Amino acid sequence: MLAGLFAASIQLAHSSETLTLIDRPAADSGPTEISAGIWVVDINSIDSAQQSFVADVAVALHWKDSRLAHTSGGVVHYGLEQIWHPRVVIVNETNSVIRMLPETFDVEADGTVLYRQRYVGSFTQPLRLQSFPFDKQDFRVHLVAIRYSPNEIKFVPDQAWVDVGLKQAGGIAQSITLLDWTVDKWDIKTLPYTLAPGLIYSGYVFEFTASRKVEHYILKVILPLILIVMMSWAVFWIDPATSNSQISIAVTSMLTLIAYRFAVDSQLPRLPYMTRLDGLFLTSTLLVFFSLIEVLVTTILDNKQQTERAKKIDRYCRAIFPAIFAVASIAIFA
Repeated sequence: MLAGLFAASIQLAHSSETLTLIDRPAADSGPTEISAGIWVVDINSIDSAQQSFVADVAVALHWKDSRLAHTSGGVVHYGLEQIWHPRVVIVNETNSVIRMLPETFDVEADGTVLYRQRYVGSFTQPLRLQSFPFDKQDFRVHLVAIRYSPNEIKFVPDQAWVDVGLKQAGGIAQSITLLDWTVDKWDIKTLPYTLAPGLIYSGYVFEFTASRKVEHYILKVILPLILIVMMSWAVFWIDPATSNSQISIAVTSMLTLIAYRFAVDSQLPRLPYMTRLDGLFLTSTLLVFFSLIEVLVTTILDNKQQTERAKKIDRYCRAIFPAIFAVASIAIFA
């Protein structure tokens, strides 16, 4: 009796496994066509430091599976493991992404299978930040049919969405909460996903290009930085005899610049390359440092009774330092 129960359990397990591994419909007739529609409901934020963005994305997929045709006259609901499906995932989603709808399939009488889902959360996106903060970035939501190559699964725009005026069966809502970026354009296309050499899966991607709004950085980062550098040039107009005032201004400018740099660094990841803003900070730091060196030199000359020579150096620096800063700034941002 125990042996009979054991055999029956093995058979039951084998049957359930067979259901989960059911083959795609019409596998001998070429790739299975998956009609897809992607709508970005909202883009909440873009985090350059974490190289990610938070969005609300609605996805609709449907395909034909004649094996599921029925005569009930309505829609039949199935769970994830009850029927074949392309096992579509978003490969760049993070653990924070929440699925707002039940993971079920609606099957119409003719065997058309419809899957709807709404993904809300953070998606990873490698960024190229060399031009920060005057940069433009590409972001994507990449749908991939795990286990299926482009020869087995073919994604196409949902014609029903196109017929109602949604170009490429997708789009972005006109009103989004993204404040510090401007969405310039978007696109939808097939894009295979390469997991490893030789492991290529069928994919479908929604891409959008966004430009960073620079007003914040100009008014709250670059302009104060320029003022800090200009403050350090005040030492060139102070009499070398009052060296205490010169040194105080130069040291204060340097410390202010360092503290300011730490505040700005929190907005960026640790990069192996310099951004444009890094270049401006480096130029500013060097000029403030050399203004401190100039103060030390003129102070030494004044102590050696070479006051006229010290004043002459100050006069030269009044023109040289602003000229160097202007040329360097043009070279960095041009």
